[in-house]
Amino acid sequence: MIKHCFVMTVLLLLFSDVSNADILDDLRSRQAGIRTVSAEFSQEKKTRLLTKPIRTEGRFLYRQPDKIRWEYRGSLNMQVFFNGKDIWLYYPDLKEADKLSGLSQYGSMMQFDVSSMSRDYAISAKKERGMTLLMLSPKTKGFISRMEMEITDESSFPRVVKLFDLNNDPTTIIFRDVKINAGISDSMFNFVPEAGVTVRERSLK
Repeated sequence: MIKHCFVMTVLLLLFSDVSNADILDDLRSRQAGIRTVSAEFSQEKKTRLLTKPIRTEGRFLYRQPDKIRWEYRGSLNMQVFFNGKDIWLYYPDLKEADKLSGLSQYGSMMQFDVSSMSRDYAISAKKERGMTLLMLSPKTKGFISRMEMEITDESSFPRVVKLFDLNNDPTTIIFRDVKINAGISDSMFNFVPEAGVTVRERSLK
């Protein structure tokens, strides 16, 4: 009986590993054809310090392999640019910008593709009700303790992304109106501070 249980446990572990690998390989294959992404998003940040969550919305742009732009609208008027090396945070109303270097996991975190994120995260996956669920744990310590993603079988780009900070407070991002491989100008990803903008530089290393 004990021997039988041991054999079954080994077989289950082997099956689980293969299943996880197959799911991730299929997702990598589906995402390999992505050249650009354009999407609207809504974001909700919950924290134990506030009674109500912080809600924002905006637009997300991506160009392969590592050009990213987030545009936040409303009360939080901010633009985020990633050029594959540094992150710029630009606040048009304040005429201020932050340049962040030493990113490591933070760069791949914003791309949402398995091939990029597997460099910085341990990824496990499972299939459930017509979608792929990903659980990601950072390989090095940072301000993100873990991530979760939901990707429907009809798309190769996440529908929902959840990020948990070191206090386990979640930030949930829901994407909609996702357009894959639509034409996006390179100029959308370039940020050069104009005259009069105060720039602050710091490293996250």
